[in-house]
Amino acid sequence: MPDTTATIDQPALSPESRTIEWTYDVPLLTSRFMLWDFLRVIFLSVVAMYVFVAIGGLIFGQELIILPPQVFLLTAGIMLGLFALTSLVLGNRQGAHFTVGPKGVEYRAQKRERSMNKLVVLVGLLARNPTTAGAGTLAMTRERQLVPWESIHRVVVHRRERVIAVRNSWRTVLRLHCPPDLFDDVVTTIQAYHAAHPATGEASTRI
Repeated sequence: MPDTTATIDQPALSPESRTIEWTYDVPLLTSRFMLWDFLRVIFLSVVAMYVFVAIGGLIFGQELIILPPQVFLLTAGIMLGLFALTSLVLGNRQGAHFTVGPKGVEYRAQKRERSMNKLVVLVGLLARNPTTAGAGTLAMTRERQLVPWESIHRVVVHRRERVIAVRNSWRTVLRLHCPPDLFDDVVTTIQAYHAAHPATGEASTRI
């Protein structure tokens, strides 16, 4: 079982008036959510590299440069291997601190994970692999993330995995992984805040 710690402030108040905080060891290789997010990062990073090279060719070489598909496969393979290695080094878990409160939903990476992100950037620079360095840099920009209630259009609850996804108008911006003893309380609190602070446009909550 993942190690968790949790605190609930102001328990006597209504759900939309309190703060819940907890830490959770999020699984990596065994979580379909983490695997999907990483595959998406790989795809976007490699596509960005193809676009930059093509634009650079037009600007500096006056010709369109299209990298061969082998580059995509090689780069994606390197990043997948690095993800697997990092997951093993971290013990197949990523420490995360979550907060649900009046300001919104917040995620903060733990110290070990922040150090690992810096290491990934360093490895990418030493290997002269801009995609790997870029993936590490992207992870560093997401080490702390606050999603205000007004920007949440939709809440999706995955009860079997005890994961709560908050979405803006077009994508998932944050997933909260909850311990069993806090899951129902977190769901109730998020729903209360979400109902009290509707986002611009149509907002909905789906279970």
